[in-house]
Amino acid sequence: MAKENNIEPELHVLIVDDERDDLAILDDSFRALSEGRWHIDAADSVGEALQIAKKGKIQLVVLAVNTPVLDVSLLFSSFGQPPSQFKKVVMASPATDEMRAASLAAGADLFIEKPLSPEGLKAAFASMSELVGWVLPQHFQSGSHGVGMADLIQMECLARNSSVLELFHEHSLGRIYIEEGQLIHAVCGEISGERAFQKLFTLTGTYELHNFELPPERTLNRTWEFLLGEAVRYRDSLNARHQASKILASGHGAVAGEPAGKAAEMLICSGIGEVLYRWQCPDAAGRLVLLQEIARRAEKIIPEIQLGKLDRLEIQLSAGRAVLQPRADRLIFVRVEDNLVKP
Repeated sequence: MAKENNIEPELHVLIVDDERDDLAILDDSFRALSEGRWHIDAADSVGEALQIAKKGKIQLVVLAVNTPVLDVSLLFSSFGQPPSQFKKVVMASPATDEMRAASLAAGADLFIEKPLSPEGLKAAFASMSELVGWVLPQHFQSGSHGVGMADLIQMECLARNSSVLELFHEHSLGRIYIEEGQLIHAVCGEISGERAFQKLFTLTGTYELHNFELPPERTLNRTWEFLLGEAVRYRDSLNARHQASKILASGHGAVAGEPAGKAAEMLICSGIGEVLYRWQCPDAAGRLVLLQEIARRAEKIIPEIQLGKLDRLEIQLSAGRAVLQPRADRLIFVRVEDNLVKP
């Protein structure tokens, strides 16, 4: 239990990530989300992590795996205390099924994709809090005010609860059935199964947890981690495509009533570079490198000249323009060809 005025932290956490920028994001975010009650030690190397672990008892180890050759089992067993005495979380980038299986086999209690977007960080924090039995701050307790649907599903599954999550807006939009921590059925209107589960993530409304009841059928057979990851990616892809459409619709110099041009190429990636949507893009890797470099330079230059945040960069081409929007949670590249004016 925390002491009065939160003088002492409630949880001792060690975060290990050799990507220093990502490590700083994880450190700052989890400190803020825990309202200063997580005592966090951050290490950007295995050697530094082992030195930190020797100084005191660690209750939670968060290991970011950026390479498939890291021996997770060996690392967990090197912290100076039996692995059973602390909870172990592996964050991978990218999060492959092979890495998931290897991490869980090595003793990880939780495997997730490394989060860097605000929503992803909050969901990861809620999942890890549930894992260690740490009481979430008050603002996390209300389902539709602080904890998103993905957060709530993760917490229910991690706790191996049985419940029914209902989404509604004026009337019921759909239901998700959770039995002993596994997703077993989803329904949205007249569709069910994985399509319904993904569809529910794209809808707006409020949601409530109800006592478990047996569904009329079982339509979900994959792990909850896989289903949740696919649903979030599907939702993010739709949101990114909508954002790209807004970029196309806001072209400069367009004649009233006429489109500014037609899309010739489009690439949409997550903040960590995972391709969400690709259309007629012959060099996705090159476009991604360009977006990441612009984001890096903007992060350094924009604050120095006090211009606010970079919304997007437009590059005039010989027969159109390229629009680039590098954000923390989304990287968008759109190339537009000018309309040909016929004589």
